[in-house]
Amino acid sequence: MDPLRQSKLDEALVRMIACDFQPFSIVEDKGFREYSHLLDPSYSLPSRKTLSKTVMPRLYEKLRGDIMEKIKIASAVCLTTDCWTSLTTTSYVTVTCHFIEDFQMTSYLLDCFALTDRHTAAHLARELTRVTNEWGVGDKIVACVTDNASNIVSALKDYLHWDHIPCFAHMLNLIVRAALKEVQAMLQKVKTIVEYFHRSTVASDKLKDTQKQMGQEPLRLKQDVATGWNSTYYILKRFTEIKDPIISTLALTNASLPNLSPDEWEMSREILDIIKPFEEVTTE
Repeated sequence: MDPLRQSKLDEALVRMIACDFQPFSIVEDKGFREYSHLLDPSYSLPSRKTLSKTVMPRLYEKLRGDIMEKIKIASAVCLTTDCWTSLTTTSYVTVTCHFIEDFQMTSYLLDCFALTDRHTAAHLARELTRVTNEWGVGDKIVACVTDNASNIVSALKDYLHWDHIPCFAHMLNLIVRAALKEVQAMLQKVKTIVEYFHRSTVASDKLKDTQKQMGQEPLRLKQDVATGWNSTYYILKRFTEIKDPIISTLALTNASLPNLSPDEWEMSREILDIIKPFEEVTTE
């Protein structure tokens, strides 16, 4: 295989690994190697070290250069930045740049870096300055969108003197979370019942059979997710959709679980009506 073809395939492989969140070690997997050989026997799979130390950095620099040229043309940009913590408790900051290109909104990730020092406003300001200087957008920033954490707001206003715009989705999240606190007792009953059906295979199968007997398409109850209020919406939506099969199945299994009163069932429907517009706005 000629070097140009080899290089293109190597870069395509790295793109696949990046886009699909695959490990570099995929090139050592027996099944993948056989599949690759069947597609093109003349292609020599690079090692994981070659991918991570040579191909990936080379492709990164190429893409960085292309993006840098596009950003140079932009007369004004808006930034979004957020801080998040990994499962290993390492804090990261992400900075994304947005601008109009040929009448289309364009967004590029500028940096995602570990925040090792204290999350002070001064330190955040230094890091944001570093990122914007590296990409040459420091004099093009018209606004920066973040959540309402005091440290990042102070970094933007007191140190960088950028216009700050609160994240609309974050504000909606705070509003809905505050509202749902008022109905936690009812929601806890719902989550307890849902957990019961997910823990018990017998109960889950019985619920499925009951739905069929009532002429309904069998649907599984949805479980709660710790992050975001959206999962509460999806839980309640599914829960109310199969209300009658749930009531019937719980009666047949004699499970000692908290029952929802007629008023609480009505409350669950009302909550859905209230938070549905919020869900639609945050997912559109």
